[in-house]
Amino acid sequence: MKIRLIRKSYMEQLLEQIEGNLDLYRNGKFVDLENDPNYSIELEGSIDLTEISSITCTATDHNEALCCESLYKSLHGITSYLARDPRLWTYLTHTLLLPYARIRWPIPADDSEAVKHIRTHFFCMGNRGIERDNAASRLWWMAFLCSKAGSMSLSEALACFVSYTDVRANIIERPTTLQNVELFTAILNRLRDSFNGEKRLFNREKFRKIMIKLNLEGGAKLLPALDQQNLQKLVDSLIYQELGIKNLSEL
Repeated sequence: MKIRLIRKSYMEQLLEQIEGNLDLYRNGKFVDLENDPNYSIELEGSIDLTEISSITCTATDHNEALCCESLYKSLHGITSYLARDPRLWTYLTHTLLLPYARIRWPIPADDSEAVKHIRTHFFCMGNRGIERDNAASRLWWMAFLCSKAGSMSLSEALACFVSYTDVRANIIERPTTLQNVELFTAILNRLRDSFNGEKRLFNREKFRKIMIKLNLEGGAKLLPALDQQNLQKLVDSLIYQELGIKNLSEL
């Protein structure tokens, strides 16, 4: 199937008509968008329907790592520029990924709350909305970030990155960390070790303090100028200090 973008005019129309379409969001389908080419734009790239059909979850198991990897593979090769286009993700949350979005982000029973909820998770409200909130785009962006960690496979990186919401949020909310691939990799290396070990690094407050100290180090040192080995040493020293450990086996 070709990659499709919802037409901007129709996207704006849907955004204005959320309240009137609540029944469709809760139980129906957006048949016009699915079947009428006048409501979307077809691009050259393709969607792997086998991969995208595996994006499923339950109310108790969000299946985040696998969903991230499946969406990333289903849209293999798209540019980060296209991945910032809200028309792509709005199309997917109203068609192929509508059943998933309903389960992953249950629509509130209260209509006024439901409208706010749908705006956040079924549309893309700004850059933060694309990276963090939209039911589909957030999966791709987490996988995109983890794909840059050269020291491990995508599956391995995702497993330790998405498993603990608080830890993930502490990384995502610090753009400086995300923009430095070597630093991001150094952090993921130790999250992987801890994920396979005692999981002490996944303590919310401890990890938050480590990230704060890392930010302070970034203010005193030119972190982008450090190579992977020295960045890893810096990250390790902060971890050892905060957790009160002496070697990686205690993580």
